[in-house]
Amino acid sequence: MTRTYAIEEIGVSRGPKLGFDHIGRLAVISGANYVVLNDNTWLDISDKDDRNPPLMEVIEDDGENYYFGALASWGKIEFTEQGRIDPLSYRPEQYPRWINTTNFTKIVFTDDYTLFTGQNGLVCLNRQTGEQSFHQMSIATVFTLGQRVFVSSNAFGTIEFDPKSGESTNVAPTVSIHEVAYLDDTTIVGATNDTGLVSFDGEQFSFFDFGFGENSIVRISCLETLPDGGFAVAVDSEGVFVFSADGERKLALTTSDYRRIFAIASREPGILWISRESSVQKLLYNDPVSVVDQRSEVVIGWPQVSQWGDKTVIASNGRLYEMRLAETGWQYTFEEFENVPISGAWAIAGNEKHLLIGNSEGVFRHDGSGFEKIPGIEEANRLVLQEKDICIVIGSREIAALAWDGNRWYECAPKLQGVGFPAIMHSSHDSVWIELGLDFIARVWFENGQLRKRVFQDHPWEEPVWINIGLLKDHVVLSGAHNQRIYRDKETLEVVEPPDIEKTLAEIPYVLLRATEDANGVIWVTHPNGVLTVFPEGDGYRVDTDSLTSIRDQYPVITLIDEKHAWISTESALYHVNQDFESIEGSTQQPFLVSVSDGKTETELISAPPANHSLGRLPYSQNHLVFRYFAGGYMPLQDLVYEFSMRNNSSDWKLRSADSLLTLPSLEEGEYQLTARLLSSNIPVGNPIVTRFTIAPPWYRSAFAYFGYWSSAIFSCLAIAIWAARRAKSKQDYLEKLVRERTEELRATMEKLTEEARNSATLAERNRLAGEIHDSLQQGLSGLALQLDATLKLNHLDPDLESRLSVARRMVSFTRQEVQQAVWDLESPLLQNDDLAEALRSMAELLGTGSMSLEVKTTGKPLEIPSTTKHHLLRIAQEAITNSVRHSGATRIQACLEFQSDKVTLTISDNGNGFDSSEVFSSGIGHFGLRGIRTRASKINGNLTISSVPQKGTSVQLVAPLNQTPQHSSKNGNDPNEN
Repeated sequence: MTRTYAIEEIGVSRGPKLGFDHIGRLAVISGANYVVLNDNTWLDISDKDDRNPPLMEVIEDDGENYYFGALASWGKIEFTEQGRIDPLSYRPEQYPRWINTTNFTKIVFTDDYTLFTGQNGLVCLNRQTGEQSFHQMSIATVFTLGQRVFVSSNAFGTIEFDPKSGESTNVAPTVSIHEVAYLDDTTIVGATNDTGLVSFDGEQFSFFDFGFGENSIVRISCLETLPDGGFAVAVDSEGVFVFSADGERKLALTTSDYRRIFAIASREPGILWISRESSVQKLLYNDPVSVVDQRSEVVIGWPQVSQWGDKTVIASNGRLYEMRLAETGWQYTFEEFENVPISGAWAIAGNEKHLLIGNSEGVFRHDGSGFEKIPGIEEANRLVLQEKDICIVIGSREIAALAWDGNRWYECAPKLQGVGFPAIMHSSHDSVWIELGLDFIARVWFENGQLRKRVFQDHPWEEPVWINIGLLKDHVVLSGAHNQRIYRDKETLEVVEPPDIEKTLAEIPYVLLRATEDANGVIWVTHPNGVLTVFPEGDGYRVDTDSLTSIRDQYPVITLIDEKHAWISTESALYHVNQDFESIEGSTQQPFLVSVSDGKTETELISAPPANHSLGRLPYSQNHLVFRYFAGGYMPLQDLVYEFSMRNNSSDWKLRSADSLLTLPSLEEGEYQLTARLLSSNIPVGNPIVTRFTIAPPWYRSAFAYFGYWSSAIFSCLAIAIWAARRAKSKQDYLEKLVRERTEELRATMEKLTEEARNSATLAERNRLAGEIHDSLQQGLSGLALQLDATLKLNHLDPDLESRLSVARRMVSFTRQEVQQAVWDLESPLLQNDDLAEALRSMAELLGTGSMSLEVKTTGKPLEIPSTTKHHLLRIAQEAITNSVRHSGATRIQACLEFQSDKVTLTISDNGNGFDSSEVFSSGIGHFGLRGIRTRASKINGNLTISSVPQKGTSVQLVAPLNQTPQHSSKNGNDPNEN
């Protein structure tokens, strides 16, 4: 099983170095970056200081101290308050010149010394005195056995070096190694440039094959000691290999992904970390599960596996494959059979002598070179070879039995009617159990020369469910929904009481599907997303949910072959497991509290506190805490979650999360106890971590603050009393002012009501007058118009008289319309469809006579005139023209309308008799028309000028502004009281 992390995800450059930090997290080292894997999160904990050198090596001694090597620098790793690494260089001011070109890539320890080595020499640090010594030499690698230090070089072979005296002793002048791993405390295995791998016990080198044999090794790039014994080796252009301490090959990875390896590292048993050019990979080298997929050049589709003699044969997606050990002995290969029938191989069965396949055309046997069809069988969905060379052929329409007589296969019993398509089949030594559908299973067996079958459709479940079948030693297990199971005795087939294993199965936190027992008493159990095993132990059982976690496909089916191999298959996956694999008996991981941070400022308060640590008293400003945990390792535990529980003075709570980051925002003051523990399938892993801390109250709830509150309260009472007295006086003044304001408002309201009453009375009077005018004046005008019409129809009327009567008729008609408009409070009919100039021309036509010239002209650009202003201008013009016609005796009347940007000027002039204006206006008698003109002029804020001289005519001029609001007294601007 592998897990790959791309370098883009990690945030480093290609081909990084690997190591482990002070709490066991994987560290990826690349230049100035030191990135650790905290569960599933990558964290760069390097201190971003341009003065820090790019790191080449970081390693821990036995005393929990960390040292580093870099280009032209070496020293000790310190940790900042934020948990970041801070390299402290030990390079003195004066040092040899060869240091400047040396990459210190290897660090080893003795009891008293730390040796920093590079290609050009080594630096010996006496940890007791702090003194350093420099030794220039060509170095390939350096290693220790006990307290002895050995240096190997292409220049002088291998020597033993004394760091105290600086003297060296030749050990093997012809043997040079460049990579080292430890077989045990007294023996190393080393990589040479010519012979591959050698072992060394401190006295002599010995060549060992380690499974490579005569294979040519280009170069061994990496060697790594494995914590559970043995070592891993990366060979350029070959792959990665894992060996036990006695040289037995445990794993070989020879695909192209493993041809170029930059670093390997291991700290936990069973886990190897591999640095490739563009990724870092986690490899479970003790994983008992092998995957068969397209990388093995096998097309997977409803695979079936059978044993044919000493060969394993796989039928998948209609194709047939034989599994073989490669010539290198490092891995298995799969060779596809030739001459398979056209319809393919969709069923398979084998034993020591025979290999049979089935498809939609029947059954075929392998005759050594190809496949020969067995007559009499038309369809074969599943095949089962039992003892005495009996083969049961199961088709959806028929079930048949074949027997081998030494020369050929023949039908040995009458066929049975089929029970449907055999979706999933389970074979025991004497029968075949078939899963067929909802509440539908069947058993088929061969007995006394006859085929027999029995269908089971009566089950104790209320709703129809798919019945999953499991085979134990003495029982058949039928599993329905919601972990409901019934057991049938294998011999009698009757339902019996559950055996002892049921108690263990009932405690497993999964929906279990099929339970199959192997010859060793191990029970293989499938669930909807994988496989687990149950081992007999003492008087009970032990459940292993972790060893097979790499199988995560849905609804797997288990096939046990020859008491050695277990094959787990699904629609699109096939896995192989050795039945004698070593079970994981429980993880030794111990979860770890990595850091506690202030969530408001994102500053780290405590880095890597020990378990059951008290954080002490924290100020209230730090009541937003972020806890980061680490699972303590990288074993593939099943359904790994953190369980957090909090206890304080007021409440308790508990929560589960897959995230290792816990945020506690807005904590109130008080004492807290936070417990974190790791769960795998609801089973605790390691010891819980208990962290105690206290949140101090905010300053405004401290004892000093409460003293201040009491003092402030006393002074506040005095101040309130003084304030109340002043407020009472202020309130009295306010009330007096309010009374005055309300009185004034009441007066204004009364005046408004009076005005409204007056307007209502005026409106009522207007309505009355309108009715009277309609019933009297308008009727009289209508009668007068009829009389004038009748007169105009008379023959022999004098032309002048007829002209005057026509003018009178038009005036009467116009007056009648005016009266009607006044009744309905509307504009003059002359203004309803025309502008003011056109209205004046229309009026001139109405008032003009044959003996009088009435001229209307306009000057300037016509402007938009407000309706009220236009109405009053028309009435003024009407009154002025009427006066001229009636009183002046004029022969020419001129109406001039002059438009300017902000005003309009109306001038009415005639050449009539004129009058003495001073006498007329001073007498105050008569001349209601002129007074009406003045009244209308004032309503539109106009400037009225009337000039007249006896015998010289009269001129009425009105200048009306266009940017002022006229005075309105009614809807159309008419004063109801005016003439």
